[in-house]
Amino acid sequence: MYRTDPITRPSSARGNFQHEDSQSVAVKLTRKETEVLQWSAAGKSSWEISQIINCSEAGVNYHFCNIRRKFGVNSRWTAALKALELGLIDKPYVKGNADWLI
Repeated sequence: MYRTDPITRPSSARGNFQHEDSQSVAVKLTRKETEVLQWSAAGKSSWEISQIINCSEAGVNYHFCNIRRKFGVNSRWTAALKALELGLIDKPYVKGNADWLI
């Protein structure tokens, strides 16, 4: 019988983001991966990022695949959150949000 309490449930069944000590492991991103992740954190789609950095959408998705693998996560949003927490990318500017000045 499969138990569903939080102690025995696999971490992947709980969602993408896990607050483990994986932050202690140094994550090295390439310049392009950092740029792609920064634009994603600002809310840009793969197509929009491809137009901004002048590469194909498949190229952007390739970078996201590598980023997710390096962070050990399943979504680009989780990767962006971890990158923000580790100081690998800057807090994105959102129009109308004065917090970005802090």
